[in-house]
Amino acid sequence: MTHIIVFNGLLIASIAYAMLKGGAPERLIATIFLIAATASYLAPYSGYHVLEADILLIDAIALLALIAVALVANRYWPMYEAALQLLTVAIHAVKAYNPELAYWMYGGASAKIAYPTLIILVIGVARHRKRLIGTGVDRPWSHSPAVSSPRFHDKLGE
Repeated sequence: MTHIIVFNGLLIASIAYAMLKGGAPERLIATIFLIAATASYLAPYSGYHVLEADILLIDAIALLALIAVALVANRYWPMYEAALQLLTVAIHAVKAYNPELAYWMYGGASAKIAYPTLIILVIGVARHRKRLIGTGVDRPWSHSPAVSSPRFHDKLGE
């Protein structure tokens, strides 16, 4: 139970940091994490004794959303988030292939991958802040204008 409290605290803290200090890609990924975590919390749960189909669906949708962000963000780190989410989906595939996989391995592997995703998000926000301080601009998307005018940042969601 303590690990759930610790993870939820880290989740809330990293999402709050991204929402308050991040650029558009950081806030979007934080939103994806928040929606996925909430949906996972509300989904029926069997204790990882069988394939968690609802959690698999949530993880697959999160993977597609993270891939979409990675394709258009002017950042490298969203690719790492998508890669880790792909591992999470692959863990479900292993359980589907081998239903005898121990529940603690299935659940543990899924849970352990979530921690690096939060660390990467926090690092992404910190690097965004560093770029803003250093240059005054940090283009959020690959095809966004490299203009530091506040008017453009408002239009881009900055």
